[in-house]
Amino acid sequence: MVRSLSPIYSNWILPESAVKCILMEGAGEKAFCAGGDVADVRTQLLEGGSLPQDFFYEEYQLNHKIATAYGEKGIIQISVWDGVTMGGGVGLSLHGKIRVATEKTLFAMPETGIGLFPDVGGTFALSRLKVKPAIGKYLALTGARLNAFDCMHVGLTTHYLPSEKVPVLRSVLEGLNEDAGKITKIKEVLEELRGNNSPPNPEKSVVVPHEECINKCFSQQRLEDVYLALETHNDNRDWAERTLKTLQSMSPISLKVTFEALKRHAGKHVTIGDALRDEYRLSQRFMRLQPHSDFVEGIRAVLVDKDHSPKWSHKTIDDVSEDDVDEFFEPLESNHPRGELQL
Repeated sequence: MVRSLSPIYSNWILPESAVKCILMEGAGEKAFCAGGDVADVRTQLLEGGSLPQDFFYEEYQLNHKIATAYGEKGIIQISVWDGVTMGGGVGLSLHGKIRVATEKTLFAMPETGIGLFPDVGGTFALSRLKVKPAIGKYLALTGARLNAFDCMHVGLTTHYLPSEKVPVLRSVLEGLNEDAGKITKIKEVLEELRGNNSPPNPEKSVVVPHEECINKCFSQQRLEDVYLALETHNDNRDWAERTLKTLQSMSPISLKVTFEALKRHAGKHVTIGDALRDEYRLSQRFMRLQPHSDFVEGIRAVLVDKDHSPKWSHKTIDDVSEDDVDEFFEPLESNHPRGELQL
């Protein structure tokens, strides 16, 4: 997917390109992108192939092209999350100017459950939601699944549209001609097509009913203190216990690295490029065997054998030292096949 899209985007963002607007949709009926491509990465990691270096390098370069297309070239990307939105598809859409949710939207970044971290610029985006930063931490660490109502509430999506209106949107955009490059016109079209429709099933929200609890427990500056806050949170014990149990099922080293990445990339001076360069370092450090990383084991448990019983290299987050975490962010070794990410 990345190698198919990269040359197309490279041509679209050329100075002489006439492209003004990009509509990105999923190819299937059930998902925008369901993820799962990391299984091939695991196979080549074990076989000594180059995909573990190449895949993330090329993917993050494409993410950056998309993320900067509007600011640098004025190209408006409209991504329609008409179904499951996970994995690489998040990076192809989350940084675009407009993200559209439908009643079929199901968003999640569950990477801590496969021994990885919410990459493709996820540590940048989740630290910049329109709600309080604690919500982004909660989503990144727990892999919580959000419907359209939640996606609109936290700011992951910018507009809502009933699924049946997506073909109409496509048709209208094709007829805009010069107006296709005007953000105000695009927003006007989306609002007209939405009409009086609102995201359904607010009662199934995983954020809004617990937002106060999330903000209280996940606003801590240390992951260990998040655990402590959950252990002692009495306002909503059932939710706190479920959330703590979820965290305890994730890879401890993935949780610690993710928490640190969110902190580092929350700064106002940090750009998407800065975050992606860091994330490439992280991705390469995760391409190691246990006890240095849980990636191989996590993918085995979830995508290969599918027993969903991973044996993590560390029993708890207390077993992961600060030095262990800091090592992930260090510059890549001089003999690394691809070197630092170039954008």
